[in-house]
Amino acid sequence: MGPYRIVARLGAGGMGRVYLGWSRGGRPVAVKVVRQELAEDREFKRRFAREVTAARRVNGVFTAGVVNADPDGSPAWLATVYVPGVSLSDAVAAHGRWPQASVLALGAGLAEALEAIHAAAVVHRDLKPSNILLAADGPRVIDFGISVAGEASALTQTGKMIGTPGFMSPEQLTGKPVGPSSDVFSMGAVLAFAASGAGPFGSGSAHALNFRAVYEKPNLRDLPPKVRVVVARCLAKDPGRRPSVAELLNQLAEAIGDGRPITAVLTETRWLPVPVAANVRSHTAALQHGGIPPAANLRPTRALPSGLMPEEQPQTTDPDTGSPVSRKPPWAAARAQNRPHVDVDPSARRVGVTRRRALLSLAAVTTVSGMGVAGWKIFESRAPERQRWRVSGSYFSSPTVADGVVYVGSYDLILLAVDADTGKQRWTFHTGNVVQSAPTVALGVVYVSCGDGNLYAVNTATGKQRWKFHTGKSMSSSPAVAQGVVYVGCDDGNLYAVDTDTGKQRWKFRTGAEVSSSPAVADGVVYVGSWDGNVYAVDTDTGKQRWKFHTDSLVSSSPAVADGGVYVGSWDGNLYAVDTDTGKQRWKFSPGDVVYSSPSVVDGDVFIGSNRNLYAVEADTGEQRWKLPAGGDMYSPTVADGVVYVGSDDGNLYAVDTYDGEQRWKFPTGSKVDSSPAVANGVVYACNDDGLYAVMT
Repeated sequence: MGPYRIVARLGAGGMGRVYLGWSRGGRPVAVKVVRQELAEDREFKRRFAREVTAARRVNGVFTAGVVNADPDGSPAWLATVYVPGVSLSDAVAAHGRWPQASVLALGAGLAEALEAIHAAAVVHRDLKPSNILLAADGPRVIDFGISVAGEASALTQTGKMIGTPGFMSPEQLTGKPVGPSSDVFSMGAVLAFAASGAGPFGSGSAHALNFRAVYEKPNLRDLPPKVRVVVARCLAKDPGRRPSVAELLNQLAEAIGDGRPITAVLTETRWLPVPVAANVRSHTAALQHGGIPPAANLRPTRALPSGLMPEEQPQTTDPDTGSPVSRKPPWAAARAQNRPHVDVDPSARRVGVTRRRALLSLAAVTTVSGMGVAGWKIFESRAPERQRWRVSGSYFSSPTVADGVVYVGSYDLILLAVDADTGKQRWTFHTGNVVQSAPTVALGVVYVSCGDGNLYAVNTATGKQRWKFHTGKSMSSSPAVAQGVVYVGCDDGNLYAVDTDTGKQRWKFRTGAEVSSSPAVADGVVYVGSWDGNVYAVDTDTGKQRWKFHTDSLVSSSPAVADGGVYVGSWDGNLYAVDTDTGKQRWKFSPGDVVYSSPSVVDGDVFIGSNRNLYAVEADTGEQRWKLPAGGDMYSPTVADGVVYVGSDDGNLYAVDTYDGEQRWKFPTGSKVDSSPAVANGVVYACNDDGLYAVMT
């Protein structure tokens, strides 16, 4: 092909096949040969030539640059530097998760690569583990820009998104403008994959991965502390809140901490985990002897059948996840679903998929109008006698109970009010986006924040909107109401104070990052955590800071205030007790993992979930009283009448004695219970992935 002798096939994709070639001088290259039908497409040829020109301007140490090309050839082709190593996806699949030092070094190399790519006015758009090759002297980013030309010419006309589920940014998935910050998001997902062996948005279908990337917080609890901080910043939903590549380089250099330049760290194979370094050495040795690297010609191919254009494929498959890639956004069905179903029959049998999975799988074949989705019903397995009723739905928030009514938000784009005794719907209020926050009820009004950037005030009797307050950014903070003011945090980094009567802003207080923590108000002060690592005490009258307390990582936990102390968790692995007057630390308790659960403080004890345990800690001293292990992470507990109620990733709702930590009972739901329960009149209300449960205490 051109001046190169082809010796092995490396792989294939929608654009064509990739071969290992040798130049006349003995230089190995990766030769990409474009499929003939694409090469004959005039629009493709224009894009391909433009992208080749742009890619040739990229000249970074950690990129595999273009060395030759013939966009007008028959077939068209280009050659890039061949990297004698393995892909990150193959390395993790073969040898598992990486240690913290290796992940930080990898991140530094990727940041330098992105800096070079962006300097050439190129956005990668598909940074993922299989597009990162590992060499002895650092990682190499491949396929920047080039694959976009092939996909854009034929696939964007059918609405297919360019990118890989689980690694695409929210703006890619929602059709918004894509810039360098999109690659930063993808880099964060890649580092999470290297550090944990799994992507930050879990596994499953492409629809599920895309849905989580847009609407859910990433799962970072298995990441080492320094990696977690870097990744969390990269995975901010709002592109404007992600760090620049230059900021990332500084942060990573500081985290690596040995004072050497990044290139010096990466020029030694010690940056790689030992078994991966051995694989890389074997590839390098084979090339030095003029041979074919191990398994170079054995990689699976995904070439299209001859003559089949990409848009004619009924489905495409992602090489990293193996998931089918849909052309329709995953939230299409969610917009249509607004009629919950109440299951009061404990003998009902469960269909073989969860309500959430069914919703997502239907997204590819359902229009926004909702035909065929609104009546979807799935029943749980035979429920324990403790269950009173269940309302099916998707991604419910934590519930709130007031005056015989349960209020709960949903990813079905509604605020729902149901009768606490029967589970029958009272009313639904339609929002402009998903509702992640728990509702707050005060004086006949229910307040709820929403992903559309609005704080809504809704009449509890009628379900009619009284007012809405717009911030412009998504909100997942649950409101707090006190003395005629509602306080709520926002992803724009502000804590807002809004008049309950008029919906007008009284003041806003600026923190350094996203505020997903729910405020707590006591004695003229509102306390809230921020993703900048601080807990803030703010005067309720003036909106001025009284003090701030710094932790070593993100604070998404909602503070609890009792007896002159503020109790709050941090992603640095600690539960803190802070003096309300001075902002000074009283003590810290370390359960050994991220503390994103919000604490409950009752009768001199602090109850918190973390590290697959429920803990009881003395409020005065920080000494552990007891812990109860579970089969999964524990979430935010609720205490009532000497019992702690808490949900877990293992699918159970637990009831635990506050005195000795003995389990009284557990109620199986079938999927993770990540809501904070609400308790009233001998009934505990809690939500799992696909339902709201009423369970006898």
